[in-house]
Formats: sequence, C-alpha cells, structure tokens
Amino acid sequence: MFFRDFLSRDIIDAFETPSKRAKPTEVPLNDDFQLFYSALANPMYKTAFLFAATSGLRLSGLCQLAIDDIDEDKRMVVPDKESSTKEIWPTFYNHEAAEAFEQFREECDPGDDRVFQTTKQPLNRKFRHVSEGFSLKVTVQRPRRWFATAVSRCGVDAKYIHTFCGRTLSSVLEKHYLDYSPDRLNEIYDEAGLTVLK
Repeated sequence: MFFRDFLSRDIIDAFETPSKRAKPTEVPLNDDFQLFYSALANPMYKTAFLFAATSGLRLSGLCQLAIDDIDEDKRMVVPDKESSTKEIWPTFYNHEAAEAFEQFREECDPGDDRVFQTTKQPLNRKFRHVSEGFSLKVTVQRPRRWFATAVSRCGVDAKYIHTFCGRTLSSVLEKHYLDYSPDRLNEIYDEAGLTVLK
C-alpha cells in the first residue's frame, strides 16, 4: 500500500499475495473423547468437558456461566451476558452433562455464583495436560467443534447449529421467519439425541 498509494510506483505489481487455503477441521472420534473423559479425575473438569461437548458454548461462556443461567428442568443454558459482536441464544446440554453437573454441584463454593469457578487459562491448561498421554490433543475449543459436527450428523440443520453455538443469524429467513423460540430449540436439540459417552 505504501509503494502503490503513496509513492505511486508500479513495483508492487510484481508481487503476488498468497491466498489462504481453508484448513479442514479435524474432529475427534467418540472413542477418543471417551478415553479423554475417563482420564479426567476432577468432577469439575469432567462436567466442564461434557458441557463444552454437548452445548456448543465458547470457552469464555463456559467460564462465565452462572448457576442462574441454567434451567435444570429443561437442561437449558441462557447466558445472561450482552455482547456487541456475538448473539446470545439458548443452548442445551444432554443427560450425561446433567448427571455430571448434579454430582459436581455439591462441591461448588456457595459464595461464587459461577458454575465452574475457574478461568480460561487453568481450564485449557488442564485439558492440554491430560491429553498429553493421548494422540488426541484436547483444548476447550475442540469439544465445541466436535459438538457442531456431531449435531450435524444427527440431522440438525446448520441454521440451528449456528444458534446453539451463539453465532449471528445472517439471512432474512433466519432473522424474520424461522422459529427460534426456546421450546422449538429444545425440541430440535432433544430430537438429535446427542451423546458423548455411548
């Protein structure tokens, strides 16, 4: 830009900018995730892993998740956070995560209203450390990617996967005509029958 726009030289025409190629996302198999889960000894990490893998929550959303953000009867998560760049939609977690959460919540510090009472770095560090013994390297982002692929394989339309993952609706159809009510999203999620440990 300097040579072209300010010096008005044609030298820049001799340069070619390499185009970025899309790198395919590598999604772990269920067997790999099950081995990783069995290696997590701490109930908090087990629960966090299942929440990440079955809800599509971002790492930041997972760490900020408060007890009041969860409707346990519907297994629904509605983060009470505002963002100028990301949508806040209800998402859900499966029965496996619900069972882990029920066992783990007794260990929560009642003075801290967050579910996982940790921050991004320790959680990510723990996942990386545990996965060192496996060929699969797990970060908290990896279960979120697995979630998107898994619910797609279960027949969930990409438009709803975007919603579960908190992405912005883009088309007129999505914004104004499709039903994104919590009841409809709950129905779609439950019909998928997502499991991690089976």
